[in-house]
Amino acid sequence: MRFRFDYSKTMLLKLGIGLPDNKGGCKMSNTFEQALEKIKAADALTLGAPKIVYLVGWQYLGHDDKYPAFFEVNEYAKREQDATARDSLLWLMREARRYHTTVSLHINLSDAYPDSPLWDTYLQNDLILCKANGKPKPTGVWNGRTAYQVRFAEEYKSGFFQKRAEQLLELVPELQTAGTIHVDAFFVRRGKNTTIAEEKKYRRKMIEWFLDKGIDVTSEFIYRELACGYRSLWGKSDTVGLIPAVWNLRMTQRDYLRYPPQLLAGGQLAMGIQWDKDLQYLFYGNAHGEQNFGLNGAAFQQAFTREFALKTVPYLFLNAHKLRSISGVGKARRAHFDGGVQTAVRDQAIYENDRRLKSGETLCLPVAWQENAWYAFSGSGGECEVYVPFEKVRVYRVGAEGEHLLTEAKTNRNLLKLTMEKDTGYRIEKQS
Repeated sequence: MRFRFDYSKTMLLKLGIGLPDNKGGCKMSNTFEQALEKIKAADALTLGAPKIVYLVGWQYLGHDDKYPAFFEVNEYAKREQDATARDSLLWLMREARRYHTTVSLHINLSDAYPDSPLWDTYLQNDLILCKANGKPKPTGVWNGRTAYQVRFAEEYKSGFFQKRAEQLLELVPELQTAGTIHVDAFFVRRGKNTTIAEEKKYRRKMIEWFLDKGIDVTSEFIYRELACGYRSLWGKSDTVGLIPAVWNLRMTQRDYLRYPPQLLAGGQLAMGIQWDKDLQYLFYGNAHGEQNFGLNGAAFQQAFTREFALKTVPYLFLNAHKLRSISGVGKARRAHFDGGVQTAVRDQAIYENDRRLKSGETLCLPVAWQENAWYAFSGSGGECEVYVPFEKVRVYRVGAEGEHLLTEAKTNRNLLKLTMEKDTGYRIEKQS
């Protein structure tokens, strides 16, 4: 299947806008104007890596508010100079492209709340999942409010799904230019007159509807629900191949061998539910960025740089190499990629043809999206000797405001002595 993005070569991030304060207002994380400033800083810190940023809480009073409706933009995020919050959102989506960033939306197609403008319509048309006694079936409590489940098959067959999806595209026409959307918690559930198999079938149709509009669907999990209703965390999935990237991965060694990142990208391992946690040191993952975008100033720069360096830089480097095998057991495991690249659980190491490119929180790796550039980082700082395949180099310190040239130097048999500040990125480029 052809997607708009190669997610194995793209950063996948979320940026929080706001959350209902349950007092009739919104607890803000970022206005749309502040969001652009964070995106500009992130672009500098990531050396212009291709990025997708999904906005969380862009609608109504913020995250999870008023589903299944998503027809109003959060007024608290509006810029002063714009007539409407919608104008501000569209402005952000257009402006972000200047910074190698596609801005899109985080939505939910599953949840329904009684205070939604669509609640009565969906209840009257039998589009809310019910228990055997005919009463709506609660599925969770989020931000102090009980959520219920939309019946996917009935919503799609009745045309209500198409109607609300079309209304979303009318509200935010830039979505079709963006070419991607993130659907949170895209679960199916069984209930009165509702089977898992039928809900799965129409979940796929919903994904295909967006794909037909030129919009990729990414989501929160790999969905592997069983017919009994249990949401299995192992086994086959009917959405792999339709959903090209997943925010929270739960994976086995076999999954990594079965699903290359060109078929199923991250996201990263969800450590709270991941059984084999050491796999993070064999395959790494895309920085989420979500928590970091809630910070400001030096705290944002340090936290974002650290997550980018220790997750995304290795992840995008490894994704350019085909996984061949996994050897060893426990802490002695290694993953073997083409090009002589290996990763090791022990010492959190990365090798290329027996050269050590990463150990623990110190690394110097190729910048996958640039030619003749390497990225260096140390979590503790201090003097390091790193390998780069150049005779002469320029070294830049990377910050939220851009790069600062530190030195021009010659390497000694491709080894460069470098003094690094803690949690700071450095770009090393070939000097001709």
